[in-house]
Amino acid sequence: MTASTEVTCAVCGEAAKELASAICGECDRPFHLNQHNDVEGKDCGDVWVDEQFLSLRFACFTCLPQEGAPAGEGEPPVGKQH
Repeated sequence: MTASTEVTCAVCGEAAKELASAICGECDRPFHLNQHNDVEGKDCGDVWVDEQFLSLRFACFTCLPQEGAPAGEGEPPVGKQH
């Protein structure tokens, strides 16, 4: 792969360089993710350490609950698919 390879971000629909993106662990689609602290970049998702499995987890903002959203929004009622 070359550094100039581009993908389309599943969150914002804009082009993203493959080296400045990640694949969502929930929907398997690419999204913008700035992986460097010293370079400005766009983030359309997040990455964190899964403490249970000691691995990195990646998710786009479409799949992650948004800040300010009521808890459980989008969750099926208890007893259905739980």
